[in-house]
Amino acid sequence: MLGHGVINGVDFDNVTEKGVDTILSKQRIKKIIIASMIADACGVPVESMKRGTFQVTGMTGGGTYDQPAGSWSDDSSLTLCLMDNLVTGGSLADLFQKMIAYMMNGRYTPSGQLFDIGNATRKAVFNFAKGRPPLKCGDQSIYANGNGALMRIAPLAMTLLDEANSAVRIQTIVQYTQMTHAHNISIVGSILYVELLRALLGGADLRSALEPLYQKVAEMPAYAKDSRQYKHLADPNFDQQPISAVKSTGYVVDSLEAAVWVNEQAKTYQEVVLTAVNLDDDTDTIAQLAAFMFACSHEMIDIPADWQQTLVMTAEARQIMTAFAEKFGE
Repeated sequence: MLGHGVINGVDFDNVTEKGVDTILSKQRIKKIIIASMIADACGVPVESMKRGTFQVTGMTGGGTYDQPAGSWSDDSSLTLCLMDNLVTGGSLADLFQKMIAYMMNGRYTPSGQLFDIGNATRKAVFNFAKGRPPLKCGDQSIYANGNGALMRIAPLAMTLLDEANSAVRIQTIVQYTQMTHAHNISIVGSILYVELLRALLGGADLRSALEPLYQKVAEMPAYAKDSRQYKHLADPNFDQQPISAVKSTGYVVDSLEAAVWVNEQAKTYQEVVLTAVNLDDDTDTIAQLAAFMFACSHEMIDIPADWQQTLVMTAEARQIMTAFAEKFGE
């Protein structure tokens, strides 16, 4: 049986407990999700482009995938999959079935057709379709540490907000990551990200939450070695590094570091999105991660009206978002 707040012999409680009784309104949940989808859509046209060869100042279309303005990517599609599964109380197998519907039938997409999915996630879905158990589908290779689990996992911060037993939280995060990305580097990234979002929702400051959170994860025997990949996040001078030192690739460590760095530079939602998108490379994911962080740490965010109007909002996405807010909001 899981001990209260104790994981691998380490007392994990009191790191992210501030504000655990915070009331998360239905409206705020919706705004957090919309903010993340808009950021994703802003990054889609310039994904994989080289830094300095473009400059995004708003929401546009075309580009890398030749999609209409306001179209979101697999980041938001897989987040919608997870939200839908959480609303219905589905199992990991149920979540995989939803991912199959995304890959094969274009569900959870802005246009009814898939145009992007990561290799590790695709491989895991095929493994499940071939009959593997959900927790045996994820790639354990060190070369399979893309951000495919990180991009979809933010809703857990909201569903676990009132869960005081940190061992339960960590086990949940691990399983939802492991199903597609089973290497510990990816698992540590998901723990840091979800627990950070949870702390931000509770009113914690980004830096004051991140440093002790990293130390606690680093003390967990199972993750001590691989947590070192994220050691820069605990550096109190992390925000002072120049943009030239910020890597914005799809490697899970780079993506999380870039999203944190963006939040330590920008002061408004619009600045967060544009700073993230203009970093280059995995623009949509880093912008989405950064937007989730900013929206979770600010009760009031000012999203440009034209961005909201341009965002593609399907009936399915709206229904999932509303149902999720109704179930987990106050």
